[in-house]
Amino acid sequence: MLIDAGWWRQLSQPWKNAFAEVFFKHTSEPTSEELARLFASPALRFAGPEAPHANMSFALTDLSGIKDLVNLQVLVVIFHEVERVDELVPLVNLKALFLHNNRIRTISGLALHGKLEQLFLQHNAIESIREVETLTSLRELYIHANRLTSLEGLTEAHSDCLKRLVCLPNEGLKQKEIIRVERELFIRCHGL
Repeated sequence: MLIDAGWWRQLSQPWKNAFAEVFFKHTSEPTSEELARLFASPALRFAGPEAPHANMSFALTDLSGIKDLVNLQVLVVIFHEVERVDELVPLVNLKALFLHNNRIRTISGLALHGKLEQLFLQHNAIESIREVETLTSLRELYIHANRLTSLEGLTEAHSDCLKRLVCLPNEGLKQKEIIRVERELFIRCHGL
């Protein structure tokens, strides 16, 4: 598979640097073979400088460099300054998504990721998880340490697969809402 070098040239400098540090291990323009390897990769990990076992020296502010990597099944972008996830919409093959310890406010766009089995969104600024309504293949959902006041988005359709829901602590999440999810949806709410 030949990838047009134009893709690389249009990337923002932070994303060129990220791929250089994490994937290519050099700073020169990658060859078409190296780009083909990147596009074929099923998993990528970008751990910011504050992360345990960091593999990057700086923090990313967006996910724009990832949007064309449609073969990804596992994506880790942790301990960065990312605020939005809508750039991930084309990545419909994702099975595991780790976006914890960012600045994400909304998970708009994740509703199209029906293959997701693991979703790690803890330690962000998320106020709503309505987008998870269609993600009925989720086995694990970590949403603690956000700004949630409701677990609206979780449905009885999640109860068959969702084996681990970690939603506590969330300062605004009332006990009444936790009881509703456990009694009506048969989904156990865990805390850390």
